Amino acid sequence: MASVFNQIMLNIQKGYYRYIGSGSCRNVFDLGNGYVIKIAKNKAGIEQNKNEYKISCCDKSDLFAKVIQVSEDFSYLIMEKAKRVNNILDICNYFKVSNKNELRNLDKMQNIRKSYDLLLGDFERKNNWGIIKGKPVIIDYGFTNEVRSKYYHSK
Repeated sequence: MASVFNQIMLNIQKGYYRYIGSGSCRNVFDLGNGYVIKIAKNKAGIEQNKNEYKISCCDKSDLFAKVIQVSEDFSYLIMEKAKRVNNILDICNYFKVSNKNELRNLDKMQNIRKSYDLLLGDFERKNNWGIIKGKPVIIDYGFTNEVRSKYYHSK
């Protein structure tokens, strides 16, 4: 499996994969085959990759983009690629709510918050959502309360 990720990294260095974006702890590249790779920049990124892998493996809802492969050390994660969401109101409309507050309070959202220690405020941002097979999915879901307190709060 390491050779798969080594080859991907070589292809990134050669400029074969399009850079999609980054957050505070991960870079994302389009693999050009319906998948993206999330590359951890630091320990917080590794932790987020690990969380997304765990959630994807055990979650039975249709709310999350699926992780298909992860490196042994969780530095690299391959996930389904989603189309960009232009406006968070598109997500609200899909779930038949009129605003972000109602979206956050949906039973589905409250259930995943409780089950996976997620921060629902993250899901009010269009960048955390994508569209796969015509349905909205959460594409950035590794930032838990534990990650926030461990890596982002000053002590």
